[in-house]
Amino acid sequence: MKRLALVLAIICMATKVSAGILPGFEFGVKAGLNYQAHDFKTVVSNLNIKSSAGWFAGAVADIHWEKFGIKPEVQFLHNKFDIEGADGSLKVSQLDIPVLLYYSVLPSLDIQVGPRFCVMEDTQGTTENVEWMWKSPTLGYAIGIEFSVWRLGITARYNGSFKQTEILGFTAGESRTNNFQIGVGYYF
Repeated sequence: MKRLALVLAIICMATKVSAGILPGFEFGVKAGLNYQAHDFKTVVSNLNIKSSAGWFAGAVADIHWEKFGIKPEVQFLHNKFDIEGADGSLKVSQLDIPVLLYYSVLPSLDIQVGPRFCVMEDTQGTTENVEWMWKSPTLGYAIGIEFSVWRLGITARYNGSFKQTEILGFTAGESRTNNFQIGVGYYF
């Protein structure tokens, strides 16, 4: 009987210890508004590409240990920009891969920060005699918050880039592409 009690006590302690060591895991989907927050003048033909609102959609994983965690994501972003100085527009599609570390300041509120990797998938313009090329990939950063209720996550995030923006092979002044995202995610 003593041996059985000892074995049960060891199993209970091992379960308690492993519960704190092994991470929790959730998988989900996310979509929302993507506002490209940059106005810059190009060095080519005095074109002015204005800020634009677009959309994003993707998948997210949540690996967590009590108050800390990691959220790798894969997002597809799409924006359309109007071009002043030429009668046309520019459509940009990109693949964004943020890997965010987070800390839960409250049971429902996380602060997130981490690097993001961006690869331009497709750039199409309707401006006459101009072929649009954006240099890719780029490395940037992301900082934001997420509010969780039940299986839903409401996210507000600022994404910035470390390098200057390059269009048509030219650096566009001191500007950098930055965006602000508001999204809703569902975790399975």
